[in-house]
Amino acid sequence: MTRKILFLIFILAFILRFYKLGVNPPSLDWDEASLGYNAYSILKTARDEYGNFLPLSIRSFNDYKPPLYTYLTTIPVFLFDLNEFSTRFISAFLGTLTVIVSYLLIRQLIPEESEFFYLLFTFIFAISPWHIQFSRVAFEANTALFFMILGIYFFLRGNKSGNNYLSSMLSFGLSLYSYHSPRLIVPILIFGLLVIYRKTLKHHLRWIIISLSIFTLLSIPIINELRSTTSARFGSVTILNDNEILGSSLKDLNYDSLRNDTLGKLLHNRRIIYAKEILGAYLNHFNFDFLFLTGDASSRHHASGMGMLYWWDAIFLTIGIVVMIRKNYKGKNTIFYWFAIAPMASAITKATPHAVRSLFYLPTYQIFIALGFLYFFRWIKTKFGKKGINFGLFILLLLVINFYYYLHMYFIHTPLEESKQWQYGYKQLVEKISTRSDYSKAIITYKYDQPYVYFLFYQKIDPVWYQDHWGSGEIQRANREFGNYIFRGIDWPKDSQLQNVIIVGTPKEIPASASGITDEIRFLDGSTAFYIIKK
Repeated sequence: MTRKILFLIFILAFILRFYKLGVNPPSLDWDEASLGYNAYSILKTARDEYGNFLPLSIRSFNDYKPPLYTYLTTIPVFLFDLNEFSTRFISAFLGTLTVIVSYLLIRQLIPEESEFFYLLFTFIFAISPWHIQFSRVAFEANTALFFMILGIYFFLRGNKSGNNYLSSMLSFGLSLYSYHSPRLIVPILIFGLLVIYRKTLKHHLRWIIISLSIFTLLSIPIINELRSTTSARFGSVTILNDNEILGSSLKDLNYDSLRNDTLGKLLHNRRIIYAKEILGAYLNHFNFDFLFLTGDASSRHHASGMGMLYWWDAIFLTIGIVVMIRKNYKGKNTIFYWFAIAPMASAITKATPHAVRSLFYLPTYQIFIALGFLYFFRWIKTKFGKKGINFGLFILLLLVINFYYYLHMYFIHTPLEESKQWQYGYKQLVEKISTRSDYSKAIITYKYDQPYVYFLFYQKIDPVWYQDHWGSGEIQRANREFGNYIFRGIDWPKDSQLQNVIIVGTPKEIPASASGITDEIRFLDGSTAFYIIKK
């Protein structure tokens, strides 16, 4: 019976992550399109769009993405061609596997509990809005989460059989090549695991030394990247920047008194400011609105009208944390330590709380919530007998309604309300432009950012041709002008005088009364995304 229920849970996890995967979210965002095209380019040429041979960072829009998701995506692109489904496949596939691995992990972390608890936890994780959201989009963080959880699982298995430490460190190493956050979190996590299980490790010292050596070797290329290309990405998102944190404070300094101050005092003040900012950013991730009501600032990170967790999770989360504190579970210290360090990488960046950078909480929240469920229903059954069971069924009904509400918001309302945030309209634009031949040049607005990558993606521009033209300088590098496409802002008073061109602009750039409008592309909410004008 247990195996049948577990199988059904895995099927549910699969459906929630793969159903209409290429259709919802309603469009690829520019990062997804970049990941997909670079996977296509590497598949065809072993080089990224810039012509770099098997790079350790995908340059993309100069944000230098970790490479593993792109390399893995070459497989579905080979099998299903370059499209939305193949670009998102790896995230959905590994998202489903994460649910399976988490089931195995919870049995290692809390071996004292019942099989019912393990199934309950797995079900709660399978329907988690936070995890579903990032399993249905080409987010590298979801890949990193899978390998991090796999690393913890094998580490715990290593306490029984030392050779599993090798699999653990390999998994942790792969997480470093998947997303930026694990490059801080994973070394801290490994250190904590070594401390927590130090007594057990004495019996497997040889395997530990070998495994840590391999992890170190895997980390060396990452360290080199951090010193070069990845530092650009870090510099653009971190709050550990004097111009960001100290800018306003430095303006208020009295420079006459500053001459009499010591350098040590100035550095001390700077450290205090950094500490306050980081602590505030860290605590932001426990914000009630973020967790249960509205999610973070980006509408691409959650369903409309939803936080990262269900409303009812708040009650059971609280109960579960209390239960975890009071119980002497074998993996208690590991779970709390994991929970504590999960938002560390996000806490040193801007725009907190941030659902992607703190994705590494999962599935600790679901562990607490499952414990809360279990002990709440045990309590009402003991306290109220049959009446308690009826009350419990009523609570379950409310939970089912909340789950239905989430699905309705995710699949029905969110695509309509947030299609603009998903850069909806670019696919339709490429299709319309590609079928026309009545122009010498097409000028495409840069208002929504990175339009060139959608033309590469949906037209499946030959990577060899693009790399050759990029390398030779024939592609205008400031805005990626190539072929007969020009990507820039629209200056309507001037551009309206051009001849034999197609102009694509937004309503803010082109008046609705402009002559020559031959077509219009709308967002799913009915508002205008693009005007297409033939001059």
